[in-house]
Amino acid sequence: MKLFKLLFLVVILLVGCGEEMQTLPKNSSDLQLENGVLFYKAEPFEGILFEKYEDRSFKKQISYTNGRKNGIEEWWHKNGQLSQKRYYSKGIKVKKHQGWWEDGRPKFEYHFNEEGAYHGKRKEWYRNGQIVRDFNYFDGKEVGKQRMWTDAGKIRANYEVKDGERYGLIGLKKCYTVTINENELQ
Repeated sequence: MKLFKLLFLVVILLVGCGEEMQTLPKNSSDLQLENGVLFYKAEPFEGILFEKYEDRSFKKQISYTNGRKNGIEEWWHKNGQLSQKRYYSKGIKVKKHQGWWEDGRPKFEYHFNEEGAYHGKRKEWYRNGQIVRDFNYFDGKEVGKQRMWTDAGKIRANYEVKDGERYGLIGLKKCYTVTINENELQ
């Protein structure tokens, strides 16, 4: 118990000695977003921006440094279940972003490199738990196997990307009719 009190005191001292952080509700009239930079009273915002539901439980919480998202962004469903967890560095999406449906099932999982481009797996799921897409990226470009499904589990696209070219079932719908013996598309 003494160790816990000592750790608590150390944390309070460390937090208290740092730069002043602001915590503001999202609906503050002094907030203004300009070209991706959030201003509070005409100065780039430093701190945590939050929004709450009517019952005062948290809806979202976003960290800002110098007016840009920096650190963790978290959203919650009304039932208290975590809805989204995203990471930013100087306003750029980085690391793994995850989302969940109200029942805790996965909704999405995206991976980003330090420049904010998709890098690694990009997965999404329907509310019923069926996977929607399972794509692979390297520095923002599709690479390797790419697959998509309908909500009933039927394959919609199944292709592979090699050297920038797609091979396989792309899953695109024709938007025009090709007429034989005519040179014109309809």
